[in-house]
Amino acid sequence: MANERLIGLGNLDKNNDQIPLLNDQTSTDLKGILIENGKIEREINNGKLMGLVEVRRTTQTSSFNASIKLGVLIWLTVQNAVHALLLRYSRVRDVKEMYFSTVAVFWTEVIKLCVCLLVVFHSESSSPEGFLSGFELIKKQVFEQPKDTLKVCLPSMLYILQNNLFYTAASHLNAATFMIVSQLKIFSAAIFSIILLNRSLLRAQWISLIILFIGVCLVQMQPEDEQKQNTERKNVLSEQNVFTGFIAASIACGLSGFSGVFFEKILKGSAPVSLWMRNIQMAVFSIPASFLATMIQDGSKISEHGFMYGWDIVVWTTAFWYAVGGLSVAVCLKYADNIAKNFATSVAIILATIGSIQFFGFKPSLFFTLGATLVILSIFLYSSSTQILRFFGIYSIQSNN
Repeated sequence: MANERLIGLGNLDKNNDQIPLLNDQTSTDLKGILIENGKIEREINNGKLMGLVEVRRTTQTSSFNASIKLGVLIWLTVQNAVHALLLRYSRVRDVKEMYFSTVAVFWTEVIKLCVCLLVVFHSESSSPEGFLSGFELIKKQVFEQPKDTLKVCLPSMLYILQNNLFYTAASHLNAATFMIVSQLKIFSAAIFSIILLNRSLLRAQWISLIILFIGVCLVQMQPEDEQKQNTERKNVLSEQNVFTGFIAASIACGLSGFSGVFFEKILKGSAPVSLWMRNIQMAVFSIPASFLATMIQDGSKISEHGFMYGWDIVVWTTAFWYAVGGLSVAVCLKYADNIAKNFATSVAIILATIGSIQFFGFKPSLFFTLGATLVILSIFLYSSSTQILRFFGIYSIQSNN
């Protein structure tokens, strides 16, 4: 069967491989369910399987996997919340010298490249050629396959523009609002997947996208006097403008959705490449593009104050967290199902809101609270709509041999 993890209920003919399936999350929550080497141990009663299909699993393996999932869940939550709060703090703290966000994006790409190179060299260090094997692998998959490398050119450029816009948004929006508005990337990714990949959405998913859009709009409908209370503080940039931040975040989310779907489309049929090698390919374009962006946007200021103007431990931490955090999340996602990712995002929004209240004096309005609730609801509804409909018996999946 195509399913790697399953749980069957009801009667099963011993000559029939089809098993009625529950949702994937149910199978991971029940102990003793695992398919090893494609074999299923079955109890046969008069030629039929009665009740639950059981596959043996050691307690040690089950406990280890549960620990990994718990660790991934905690990390996804912490990474999302800290990223929003740290990015916000680095842009609004009371300092004489404020760093250039374009330079931060450039160093984020450099750090990401260094991490990926270290991982590739470490993975190849056990071979007889040692580090030379790593160089050969990079040469083969990056420079000797120019067509494959060129496929990531446009997404790389878009990611640079997207990251610069996210820095702009973080300069004008509090961390909680920034996180909530950033969820518009779900909306844009869904729309572009329909346009570019000819995918279709369930009715429940369309409803969730509408709820998401309404929720984001409500978050922006904070009364003017409360906006002033939240922005007119000593530590906040005097030129902060909520509308500017909202527009920047919205455009960034649009670029995020398009680049992600476009990336998926152009890489179909490509030779399999590791996450680390794919990021090295992207760095070939992203680093020169980000450096060019610094010269175009902040060239005159850089020539006057210097490339590393305003950099300190906070800025370095922000750039490092942006780079390494994003890579680690990409690695962790293969261990997290939709419900875990949604839970992590929802808790991160709550933590970012608490952090904004505690550290930045943010005062959530009724509109913000209602909008945030709708956004969290839409996140669960969009990604878990199949499981929800299947739970109520409305949606079914046919499993092919």
